[in-house]
Amino acid sequence: MTSLVVAAGSAYAFDVFEPEATNPSSAAGGAQAAIAESVSLQTALTTDLDGARAVLKSPDGKAAAKSARRALNTAIEDAERALASLKSVTTLASGTEVDASAVLEASDALDDDDVPAVTAALREATGAVVASGRQARLARAVSGLEESRDALKAAVADGEQVHAESAADAAGRDALRAALDGAGDLTAQADKLIARAAEVQTAAETKADASPAATAQAGTAQAGSAEAGAALKASANVLGDAGRLTKALAEAATGIEEAAAAVSAETADDAAEAEADATDPGADDTGAEPGDDTGTTDDTNTGPAGTCPEPDQVWSAENGHLSSSELAQIPFASGHYVRSDVVGALAELNAAYAAEFGVNMTINSSYRTYAEQEALYDPSSKTAAPPGCSNHGTGLAIDIGGGVAAFGSAQYDWLKANAEAYGWVHPPFAEPSGRNPEPWHWQSVKAPNSY
Repeated sequence: MTSLVVAAGSAYAFDVFEPEATNPSSAAGGAQAAIAESVSLQTALTTDLDGARAVLKSPDGKAAAKSARRALNTAIEDAERALASLKSVTTLASGTEVDASAVLEASDALDDDDVPAVTAALREATGAVVASGRQARLARAVSGLEESRDALKAAVADGEQVHAESAADAAGRDALRAALDGAGDLTAQADKLIARAAEVQTAAETKADASPAATAQAGTAQAGSAEAGAALKASANVLGDAGRLTKALAEAATGIEEAAAAVSAETADDAAEAEADATDPGADDTGAEPGDDTGTTDDTNTGPAGTCPEPDQVWSAENGHLSSSELAQIPFASGHYVRSDVVGALAELNAAYAAEFGVNMTINSSYRTYAEQEALYDPSSKTAAPPGCSNHGTGLAIDIGGGVAAFGSAQYDWLKANAEAYGWVHPPFAEPSGRNPEPWHWQSVKAPNSY
């Protein structure tokens, strides 16, 4: 039988024929059969076309490779032409034997393989778009999940450092501890979901290689195999879980950073008060900005010459004793200061960073007074340099949180590639192979040493 497709409303019941008709029942029967099958084929092809068009507009279709989308558009155009040609075969109102014969002749004139071949190509191209788009969406979701997981791990590392260096009675310390403890479960969930996504992707690729036709039908309005349908459902579940977990990871990282910032601020305030008490125990709090050396003596600002434990550290009497006129607040990080002659370049670097990642850089530490560095310094640890030896005391160093605080993260790699153009670098000592690996420590090229 032919692959004829006509509009359902054009089917004509050949039950009235002119007297001159010869063997009218034979012609009428053939025409009726041709029309009935044509209506069925038209319905199926129309359904496939609707499904293909819907797939192109779906998230999978939009994410699919351009080559797959082009192939589907071509298949859709071929199917539309075939459908138009088949619809052009109609019956005349008179219902004569001539009409019946015309239907049969038009039907016979069509290649029997045209519609099946066009339909098969359409379904295959539709399935290819679904498979391509789904794989692309899964890859993006996993990448975003990994980035958020790594950013949370970096926030945890920063937070643990702040927690360890804070006083036992510091306000907000318990809240920071709770935020840090809650992060472990989220990163474990992320690891499991990333592994599950890899399994789903591998399974989908295996099924596509083993049975392209089954995979193709899974993307159409036609019912595909149960196995292919289950694979699509599994990938959809992974996509949904990845979106929710990525958001939760980002919120947890933000919570830790905010809690750590609160504890750091109190620690800095306590250190400043301790310095003020040590310098002038009877002095009132004047509310001076960081670096304001009013009321200090020359001896305090230019203490005895000292030495540093590492060959790449340089001691200076001014370290940690800069005046407020030498410092400027970082525009995007309230309460943090660097030397006034480098703050402009840092702001420009942050603007480029924000354009790339959509958020400002997170500054966890900047200029430190001598007393603040003294409070952080632990001779048994390499985490902080001795007072007078750290570039934080020169106003030329910052510690950056967020994704930057993890080697190999997108944020860290971007800074490695771009920061020097703005006058900021990651020093050798802090490199992965350095004496004290610290991905978060960055400093101006004007720093007097490599620390």
